[in-house]
Amino acid sequence: MNLNSPAVVALIAAVVSVVGTLLTVRAAIRTNHNAAVQAQFQEIIKKRIEFYPKLWKIHIRYETNWTLDGLPKTREWAEQYLKELSEFNLEGGVFFSQPVYERFFALRRHLHEAVEVTRPGAEVSGELARAIRLSVYGGPGHGRGLANHVKDDLGSYQSASLVKDRGK
Repeated sequence: MNLNSPAVVALIAAVVSVVGTLLTVRAAIRTNHNAAVQAQFQEIIKKRIEFYPKLWKIHIRYETNWTLDGLPKTREWAEQYLKELSEFNLEGGVFFSQPVYERFFALRRHLHEAVEVTRPGAEVSGELARAIRLSVYGGPGHGRGLANHVKDDLGSYQSASLVKDRGK
């Protein structure tokens, strides 16, 4: 076989051309996919910017201000806190990042428990009230709280990122 023959040269050129075209198409598909993903995440961040302050307001009312005002954390407090979180979740929950969702779920679980085990008019146990607070704000031995993750999602504690977390 003569590698200098016009047919062989044309065949090699055709193969190189096809491979080059396939690589170009693959790169274009990847670029378009990445652009679509970035656009989607930008929309999610816009929704988080809209909804997360509403969630923050609930925590400030039922945790921070309640504690600062020295108000008792009763069963009724837990019921109202849980009710507002559940109402918020109907619209805002779909925009949670996974870390926010996990802490939100833990907080609601603790509030449900407080409602179940606390008599009407009675105070929630200190241990359970602490677990509720730690779910929101985190602390030593507990890790980061819901509030930390909300701030992360909005870029307050870290650089805002529009790329998907790939298990890091």
